[in-house]
Amino acid sequence: MRSFFVVWRKVTLGMLGLTFLFPAVSAHAYQDQEAERGAAVFARRCSTCHGDRGQGLTDEWRATWPPTHQNCWKANCHGTRPYPENGFTLPRVVPPLIGPNTLQRFATAADLYAYIRARMPFHAPGSLPEEDYRAVTAFLLQRHGIPADGRPFDPEAAREVPLHSEALGGKGASGDRFPFIPHDLAEWIGGGIGAASLLGGMIAWLRRRR
Repeated sequence: MRSFFVVWRKVTLGMLGLTFLFPAVSAHAYQDQEAERGAAVFARRCSTCHGDRGQGLTDEWRATWPPTHQNCWKANCHGTRPYPENGFTLPRVVPPLIGPNTLQRFATAADLYAYIRARMPFHAPGSLPEEDYRAVTAFLLQRHGIPADGRPFDPEAAREVPLHSEALGGKGASGDRFPFIPHDLAEWIGGGIGAASLLGGMIAWLRRRR
């Protein structure tokens, strides 16, 4: 019996060691259905300026429009004043949102959300429903390879979701030392190793009892 408790103690200590080696990730991102909603909102409210693939207001994208709408900066449209009552002056450069290095100005998902919420759409900032802003943020996170974890996007929790490696500062989303480990993988590893060790210990103990 004493051998059994020795084995159990070793297994317990080993699992505790795994807990410290692979700390649990507390930060979360969004739900898949939010990203799907965000894709629809992006297509409806953002793609005109930011491109159908998030490539920005490129010449190629504008070339797909009717000829009379391809010059976005002409007078009486979105160029110099005067323009129609609902018109506005469009920036000369509308940046891409999807692709390598496109969100470098934002350290975390919370920064991205806050900017979109306060500044977009360009001609009517803050005019969209709150759920649309969260959904668009979720969509952009998805397109930048940040996986959904099944929990709704939360601007506060999003402070712990870095958008690029420079924002990690040597740490992961919740200060962990292994940010590349997927969510819950540590628990599966720890549980699997612990169960295997316990089973092996019990088999060895039973053999000794024979």
